[in-house]
Amino acid sequence: MIEHQQDEKIIAGYDPVLVGRIWQFARPYWRLIAAALVFLIVATIGEVLVPVLIQRTVDHEILDYWVAVDAGEVQRFGPPDHREEMRDVVFIREEALDNVSRSERQRLRDAGLLTTDRRILIPTSILTDHPELAASISDRRVAANDAMAAYPRDVLDTFEPEERLILRGRNLDGLQRNVVLFLAILAGVLVASFGQVYITAFTGQLVMKDLRMRIFGHTIDQHLGYLSTQPVGRLVTRATNDVQTINELFTSILAELTRNISLMAAVVITMYSLNARLATIVLASMLPIVVVTELFRRRARNAFRRVRRAVSTVNAYLSEYISGMAIVQLFVQQMRSRREFGERNGELLRAHLSEMQVFAVFRPIVDLMSTLSTAVVIFFGARFLQVELVSLGVLIAFTNLIRRFYMPVMSISEQFTVLQSAMAGAERVFSLLDEDYRIPDAGTRRLERSALTGRIAFEQVDFAYKPDEPVLRDLSFTVEPGQLVAVVGYTGAGKTTLINLLTRLWDVGGGRITLDGVDIRELPLATLRQTVQQIQQDVHLFSDTIRANITLGADIPDEAIHSACRAVQLEEYLASLPEGLDTEIHERGANLSAGQRQLISFARALVHDPPVLVLDEATSSIDSETELRLQRAVAAVTGGRTSLVIAHRLSTIQHADRIVVLSHGELVESGTHVELLARDGLYTTLYRLQYAQQGSSRD
Repeated sequence: MIEHQQDEKIIAGYDPVLVGRIWQFARPYWRLIAAALVFLIVATIGEVLVPVLIQRTVDHEILDYWVAVDAGEVQRFGPPDHREEMRDVVFIREEALDNVSRSERQRLRDAGLLTTDRRILIPTSILTDHPELAASISDRRVAANDAMAAYPRDVLDTFEPEERLILRGRNLDGLQRNVVLFLAILAGVLVASFGQVYITAFTGQLVMKDLRMRIFGHTIDQHLGYLSTQPVGRLVTRATNDVQTINELFTSILAELTRNISLMAAVVITMYSLNARLATIVLASMLPIVVVTELFRRRARNAFRRVRRAVSTVNAYLSEYISGMAIVQLFVQQMRSRREFGERNGELLRAHLSEMQVFAVFRPIVDLMSTLSTAVVIFFGARFLQVELVSLGVLIAFTNLIRRFYMPVMSISEQFTVLQSAMAGAERVFSLLDEDYRIPDAGTRRLERSALTGRIAFEQVDFAYKPDEPVLRDLSFTVEPGQLVAVVGYTGAGKTTLINLLTRLWDVGGGRITLDGVDIRELPLATLRQTVQQIQQDVHLFSDTIRANITLGADIPDEAIHSACRAVQLEEYLASLPEGLDTEIHERGANLSAGQRQLISFARALVHDPPVLVLDEATSSIDSETELRLQRAVAAVTGGRTSLVIAHRLSTIQHADRIVVLSHGELVESGTHVELLARDGLYTTLYRLQYAQQGSSRD
């Protein structure tokens, strides 16, 4: 439970250090990230161009009205595309009046430099093509140049709808162009949004792949002492669930949050570019949402923490009590367990409801703020429209921009929880990667396999798993080339520790172990473990075929495999299987007996032909009826090579060249089976106790 609670530790929020470490994995894919940013910029620009295009359509095509201004004052009314110069007067679009203050406009009008009468401009080409229409309004023309002629606003009222369409042909053409441009912008936004989301998610998957590979590689490099203290579920969760939460950082944070923030910023910039006065008022109405969002973020963080703690408690309880269900049922504790689980499940329910309450309050508030901002735009925009401080198109654009501003607010608020979860997952992943318990692998010495004799020497070896609790003390003995040396002793004497030191699953605390006179720490780990191979007490078989479990990926011919199987008494069992070596083994060899699993491990060792072989309690799980077969198998795999056998069943090692007896980590006896029995020491005691137990079991 303590470990699980630590695993569920939740950090405060955004952590730049963790983000920096994630960036180290993302850096190789910077081109993809750059492409995603380009798509982001395009999509954001497209989003704000839509309201701007609507504004230009309204002001330039639908309400295309112009007023006359003195030529000397025209520069103050904006860019040239807002003006049309004629022989004795200059006309500016009514929209351009937004660029001058109300008092300044009034001054110009009082001075006769700016008119209030609205005009429409009709291309002279249209009038030339339709002389009958031009003749009917020729007396109302105000001014003209080679391209345009100005008329009063109400001149169109004298024509039929079809004739008005002809005279407004320029505006209709502009309207059609804007419709095509509008559709093109929408298509561009669609493509850019897809590109940004897809590339960001693709990059996230690549980063997750690298992270999983780093975690797996880091884990398999740790020594077994560390791995034995780590729950398998914790390691699996780090490589799967926690890595997936980091992926959310790309798909939900990098993709969505970045787009939302950029869109909100673009909306504000666009508002100010359209009308600074109205933008300032609208922005003031938006400021309260910042306070509301910050309050929500804090409440959401607390609710998230409560949910994660409740989930952790429920998971821990389920894991513990489902694993111990036999005890629950044997002692009739179902009612108590159900009550306790109900309490934890109720807390989880309350935590989820609390989180839902936070979101349920925040969402209507955002909708309310959006409505209030729209109301502010309509109220002040209508007043500005009356006094010519804003055009109708700008007012319509502002209502669209407000909607585009508040849409991301809701998404951003919900992404705080995703960000927090991603940071927590990243913290757990990098905490695992920071735990370095690898055996040092700096050896550079090489051993020629053809010249290797296999002589092993333990020279004054000391070792302790914990300080001040020694397991081996000043242990010294030698295994000569080709010898079979057995190590026996009571449980806890240090037998398994001894062979773990030989294969460098642990390193000696004092003294040294040599192979052909070379300190094993001077050898590369791969070289050492290919030279010294171990048949473990608890045989592990993978969910694969018998062939794959024997070869372990090596390119070994079937003839050599069958030869090894015959040598270890496994051929008869293979012959009884319809698929032989291609028979699938269930997880951890569940469809095999303990003896069959052990024989497969013997065949595995034999086909890899290591110069030095270690058998750790390799026959401890075998029943006495098959003991003779296992003795033959042991003889087959140990013959002709240096072998170190650790066994509780003394009958399997009576033929050993030498037997080493350990007690409390010290060497107390050494000799052959006959010699040790003659000494009547610890070995004799072990021998008598074992056969007395066997005799009792037969009785």
